[in-house]
Formats: sequence, structure tokens, C-alpha cells
Amino acid sequence: MARIHSHNNFFVFTAALIVLLLCSAVVSSLPEGSHHRLLQAVLILSQLVAYFSLNLSRQWRRFVLIMLLGMLLANGLREFSDGAMASLSSLFVYMLFLLGMIWAGARQALLATGIEANTIVGAVAVYLLLGLLWTTLYLLTLEVWPQAFHGIDYRNWNDNFGQLAYFSFITMTTVGYGDISPGIPITRVLAYLQAIVGTFYMAVVVAGLIGALGRREP
Repeated sequence: MARIHSHNNFFVFTAALIVLLLCSAVVSSLPEGSHHRLLQAVLILSQLVAYFSLNLSRQWRRFVLIMLLGMLLANGLREFSDGAMASLSSLFVYMLFLLGMIWAGARQALLATGIEANTIVGAVAVYLLLGLLWTTLYLLTLEVWPQAFHGIDYRNWNDNFGQLAYFSFITMTTVGYGDISPGIPITRVLAYLQAIVGTFYMAVVVAGLIGALGRREP
């Protein structure tokens, strides 16, 4: 097996994120039921990939292990409780973990001194993480306010993960098909903030790439 290092780590990590998004689409397409464990398993797998592929410091690995333990405890609580608190705890822990991954990924990809294929893929990975962060925020609001969105019925958050990931990314790219729309003020605020962040992120990445390429010219 090839060793994961600073020149290929984002290829591995981005592949794990794409698998997560594909898995969430499959779960959302199936009837509501116990297959939510599949999504939970892929979420945990993505955490393990992040453990080995992002920041390799001791503090990072300690952080990932704490987040992984939190996810396992929250998922275990959900198995024995149908209360909203169990779902909110699971989503909150995952949101914290996404923030940590964005921080670690941005430091390596966006602050890199040189440009190579791995850093470009890393910028894509951070973009995917931002979309997943807003997906989690939308899921949290849906747990608190079941009428938070038009076009989405309240269900177990695992079953709605794929739909809200879809809404998150089309909002961040400012496509906005209109089949799903914010239904309350808090989700409207989250949606336009995401559109602003997505547009600003792309501008920063493109400017950074142009600047780095300019510095490389003789």
C-alpha cells in the first residue's frame, strides 16, 4: 500500500469525501429505515481517513480521536433513544469535526508556498468541506424547526443528509434550482451567507493560483 504523505494526502482525502457524498445520495434514495447505519459507517471512515491524511501532528490526531469517540457515543445514544437531543449531539460533534478539517486542510492547501496537483486537489477538498459544514448546519436547523425548508419533509437526519447536501452545494455555487428553498428566516440567512462564502472562496483560490504561477515565472 502506498504511503500517505504531503504530496498525495489530498487525493486520498478528497476521494473519501466523494464516497461520502455518493453514499448520502444512495441513503436518501432508499426508503426510510435502518440503512442509516451505512451513512454513519462512511462518516466514521472519513474521520479515519482524515486522521491519516491531513495534519500529521500529535495534536491533530488527538483531536480526531476525541471527535471519533464523540461520534461513536452520539450514535450509540441514538440507537437507544429517539429523542432530538441524541440527533443534535451527533450533528454538533460532526460540525466541530468539519471545522477542524477545514482548518487543517486550509493551512496545508491554501497557505502552501508551492503549487502542485496535490494542493489544487486540497483546495477542492476544502470547498467540499465547506459544503458539508453548511449541510450540517441545515440539518441542525431542521432538527429544531421541522418547517425550516420547503421541499423537504422532516425525517431522520441520515435520510435527509443527501438532500440537504444537494441544497448546500447548489446554494454555494449560486445555481439555486428552486426545488428546495429556505422556509424560515434562520435558513434564509444561512443560505445567503453560504452563497457569499462560496463566491469569496473561489475568488481567493483563483487569485492565489494566479499569484503563485506568477511568482514561478522566470
